[in-house]
Amino acid sequence: MKTFIYWCLCLIFVVQITSKSTFGQSMTIPEVYNAYSESKKVPLFIEEFTDNKNGWYLGIKENVWFQNLQDGTLFFQSYEDVAKEDYKEVYIDQSKDFEIELKIRLDKGIQNKFNGLQWGKSAKEGKQFDFFFNGQGQYTIDKFTGTFTDFVPAKATKLINNYTYNLLTVRKVGLKYYFFLNKELVYSMPFEPLFGNGIGFQVAERSSVQIDYLKVWQLASDNSVKLPNLAISNQSFSSTSGSVKQGESVKMKFNLKNQSSQEANNIKLLYTLPANVMLLESKNAVQLKAGGSEDIEVVFYINKGYDKNDLAINLKIEGAQFDSGLTEKNFNLPINQTIVADQVQQVQDYGLMRGSNDPLKGLKVAKAMQEVSVGKYYALIIGIDNYTGEWNPLKNAVNDAKAVEQQLKDRYEFESIHTLFNEQATRANILKEYEWFMANIHETDNLLIFYSGHGDYNKELQRGFWVPVDATSSSVSGLISNTDIQSFLSGIKSKHTFLIADACFSGDIFRGKTLTIPYENSFKYYNQIYSKPSRTALTSGGVEPVMDGGKDGHSIFAYYLLKSLENNQNQFFDASQLYNDLKIAVINNSNQTPGFSPIVNTGDEGGQFIFIKKQNP
Repeated sequence: MKTFIYWCLCLIFVVQITSKSTFGQSMTIPEVYNAYSESKKVPLFIEEFTDNKNGWYLGIKENVWFQNLQDGTLFFQSYEDVAKEDYKEVYIDQSKDFEIELKIRLDKGIQNKFNGLQWGKSAKEGKQFDFFFNGQGQYTIDKFTGTFTDFVPAKATKLINNYTYNLLTVRKVGLKYYFFLNKELVYSMPFEPLFGNGIGFQVAERSSVQIDYLKVWQLASDNSVKLPNLAISNQSFSSTSGSVKQGESVKMKFNLKNQSSQEANNIKLLYTLPANVMLLESKNAVQLKAGGSEDIEVVFYINKGYDKNDLAINLKIEGAQFDSGLTEKNFNLPINQTIVADQVQQVQDYGLMRGSNDPLKGLKVAKAMQEVSVGKYYALIIGIDNYTGEWNPLKNAVNDAKAVEQQLKDRYEFESIHTLFNEQATRANILKEYEWFMANIHETDNLLIFYSGHGDYNKELQRGFWVPVDATSSSVSGLISNTDIQSFLSGIKSKHTFLIADACFSGDIFRGKTLTIPYENSFKYYNQIYSKPSRTALTSGGVEPVMDGGKDGHSIFAYYLLKSLENNQNQFFDASQLYNDLKIAVINNSNQTPGFSPIVNTGDEGGQFIFIKKQNP
């Protein structure tokens, strides 16, 4: 018996030694989720949604989908009977092993419709692979080439979490695919070549999801695979005056070289600048062949309000590493240091944006940019609590309106703010203000209108109304219809008019569609959205009652509106960003859904109203 045990132990020992040496990679078992440690995974694409560094299509598109960053996640919603998707191009060497992982939860929607991961996508050909799940505890794996081919038809499993996040993992090792659902292997099949480089996700029709992260790695059975090594050389700085100083643009140039024997196809360059310094032009995505190099240019503007003695620029790199093994590099420039004199694009100081001055004029960041003229900023603020007759008094409307007025005065560039509170806000006075704006606002000026008070909806006329303070009944003769408001907004010759209405049935003002330009924090983006006229409205709800009570003496809508305006740290803050920032919070804390859309037949051409933050509030 002892002899038998002895020989069994010897056999086990021989098998262990053989598995480590003779069979080389056999210790890495691809069917096991944790087979690859972090040291064996080289990141090709890491998105954790803490910012919009990868340029997702945030905002609204034609009122059929909505996408927004919220607390380190991406919220994605489809408003119509069509699934929506978003994706990014990530280069994957298909001859090597790789892994793709999406962490996603179903927020709400149609339970039998599918959400999840897409990869190998070719948008041009309309082809991709899918790994989806639904709210009924089913998953499916397929490819779409014009028609669907199911590898795994809808299959029920207890692995799916209906109320929290699900982890969808696609792993390619050798010539085989392995699919994991919440870290459990659910399917394997022969590898099929990718149609394209698109990797992303889908939200089902009339549903919403939250995405925690999307990650792509290259895999190795040992620790030999590393990030490509890059080197920076020949760095230089130049400005028009030949020095680093406030009120001037500075151009930084350097050469980026791939020193490794492998291609670097997913390099992302991320710059962090101090407050009061604005990035004007940069190249963020770079591809370098083995041994290849590229000259990089970065242009930034130093505001006159910058009060530091030096300028610290941080460069973070993703998809590669510097030759020292680090992924960050710092540049420091003393203010008033002498540098190369060269022609560098300029921008006027943000603190001088009045009259004919123009913060975007002359900012030739790209050939497609136009010169635009920024005129004066006007506001009309209306708040009514003291209703009589059929209309019950409100508690927070005037407080909300005055708080909005204070935010605009303290933090943003407004030349003239007109106010009508309580007894001042009669029908005649409100219409007189509209007439004044029609007579005095010019084509380069901007107008913000904020209304907080009662709203009404007439079913027979199918029309919403504002209720002025002197209206004592629901007779339309004493109200101001949304049709009247549309007529006045059409007659006001402003570049941009932005109406914010915190009132019941305010969503009736919408009869149009929204098409937003994908957001990015750059002058090119703001130039594009400012160059086209806009007439848009942000409302606290649709054709429905909304709440007066809420938080800290404000309605729910006004509370989060004020919070967004106060917390904004960007020099420029457009109307769609404001809506994106407050929408989820209002929905989660009330029974109302804010709306944002153009106002039909008023001259909207797809632009955006832009709040300009004061340089020294």
